[in-house]
Amino acid sequence: MAPNSRSRFDMRAAQPSISVLYVEDEQSARDILGSVFKSKYRFTRLDAAENGEQGLALFKQHHHDIVITDISMPVMDGVEMAASIRDIAPETAIIVLTAHSGTRYLLDSIELGINNYVLKPVNYEKLFAAIDKNIAMITLKRKVASQHRFICKLSRAVEQSPSTVLITDERGEIEYANPKFFELTGYSPDEVLGKNPRILKSGDMSPAFYDALWRTITSGKEWYGEFLNRKKNAELYWESAAISPVIDETGAITNYVAVKEDITARKRAEEKIEALNAALADRARELESANADLEAFNYTVSHDLRNPLTIISSYSQLLLDKCGASLDEQGEKIVGIISHKAKQMEDLLSALIVFSKLSQQVVDKETVDLTAIASGIRAELHMKEPERQAGFCIQEGVSCRADKHLMYLVLSNLMGNAWKYTALKDEPQIEFGMATTDGKPVYFVRDNGVGFDMDKADRMFGTFQRLHTDGNFEGFGIGLATVQRIINKHQGRIWAEGEPGKGATFFFSF
Repeated sequence: MAPNSRSRFDMRAAQPSISVLYVEDEQSARDILGSVFKSKYRFTRLDAAENGEQGLALFKQHHHDIVITDISMPVMDGVEMAASIRDIAPETAIIVLTAHSGTRYLLDSIELGINNYVLKPVNYEKLFAAIDKNIAMITLKRKVASQHRFICKLSRAVEQSPSTVLITDERGEIEYANPKFFELTGYSPDEVLGKNPRILKSGDMSPAFYDALWRTITSGKEWYGEFLNRKKNAELYWESAAISPVIDETGAITNYVAVKEDITARKRAEEKIEALNAALADRARELESANADLEAFNYTVSHDLRNPLTIISSYSQLLLDKCGASLDEQGEKIVGIISHKAKQMEDLLSALIVFSKLSQQVVDKETVDLTAIASGIRAELHMKEPERQAGFCIQEGVSCRADKHLMYLVLSNLMGNAWKYTALKDEPQIEFGMATTDGKPVYFVRDNGVGFDMDKADRMFGTFQRLHTDGNFEGFGIGLATVQRIINKHQGRIWAEGEPGKGATFFFSF
């Protein structure tokens, strides 16, 4: 068969990655066969050497898959080279080309484990058949090695899995369980293998549950669900499971595989959340009932209590108007006290009603001109006490996104307090403005009044809490609590800074 013949032995299209070492002392033979190899095979590497010594050096460097060698060569013959290669890599395929057909050469080749023996002059069909056979063998070994590595990888993945893995036969008897299963359940392999997974049953799940599971997987479908199981020590635990049938090439179910995850901690957390939700629902019902009671109280305050106070206040004034001349100084003073206290009670009731309604009031945000609101409050304060001379400094152009009505209550309370607590100052000063902190607007009301002790600042925003209890400053301790509730409804924050005798500053931000 001619060397340049292109026949059924041409396998270039499907040639795997193979490296070849060709050792031949005759230059012409080396060139001819080398060119044939290049045209017929797509070897990833093809090295040539003129004697065994060079061939062995090349093999040590590249570890070729196939070695094709002559036997009779100078320096080192093919048999000696093949023996050294066998010592280095016993699996290497070695094909011998020789003109010697004697028994001694054949025995030497057999003893070395030579894969193929081809006589010279070379029969290319036999040589190509030998090469193809070795390529097929190398490819098969590689596939087997690859499959073995893959199987080892799968085995390690299952063995080291944080989930439990069970494999049963078609009847449901356990054939395999991974280490995580034994760690979780407390059973030993001898206690599990050959048994049915029902040994884990807690007794808390109905037979219908297991019947539905079995019907699903025996029909060839996957099943997903949760188990409440029991460990060997009788401790209950929850598992989330996926169970799949294993089907062979005939369509028959041969095994079932269950992959399960311990979800006990999650279940306990869910139970706690459910309990909390139930408690919150109970609390919500209690609050609804309390709100209903509060609404009833508000109605009582605004109607049933206010009416007698209005009558007391009106009759006190009528008594002064009609009978004032006949009253002595003490009687007139008593009637004045009655009228004043009735007015105080009316103001307190009004403040309480405003405070209680804040919890139900919806925040309707819009762009609010705080400068205009502060200026209006300044005018109201001057109208109430025109004799007071107080200096106001109101910054222009201050606005925010908030509920306009609620912002009026905030500034009315803060500026009203500033007005009240500067009453004893010779030159009272009240300031409203805006600053920037960390790129965000912060609004403030500042005064130079009596101030307060910062050690008591945490009490300032509580209901019915007053830092100044002397008779110089009237109040109910509701105003700042109202302001804080409004700022909270805007997801904001309010705080204060002050010093006794040097005034106070109240800040708020959204």
